[in-house]
Amino acid sequence: MSATTIEMNERSVYSRRDGWISAWVGDELIMMSAESSVYLSLSHVGGRIWELLEAPRTANSLCQALATEYTMGSVDIRAEVLAFLEKLVTQDAIEVDSQQVV
Repeated sequence: MSATTIEMNERSVYSRRDGWISAWVGDELIMMSAESSVYLSLSHVGGRIWELLEAPRTANSLCQALATEYTMGSVDIRAEVLAFLEKLVTQDAIEVDSQQVV
């Protein structure tokens, strides 16, 4: 299923795809797909989201964790988190399960 046809909703569960390696270099998390040789450079917050996705999570769960760590309102960061997750889906770094419940 292509990223453009994936339904992202309140119950969507996000999880890492296999085959990505990552390492912190300064304040950035550098990621590379072993399969496609695509690489990504994530900011500190983006890298933290990647770390949190070590276990499958909903967007709400991610927002709550980030809000606690960065002392922000989870509603304030929701749009940015969803946009970032969509970018990771497009890069085949994560997958979305709209049926699974965590």
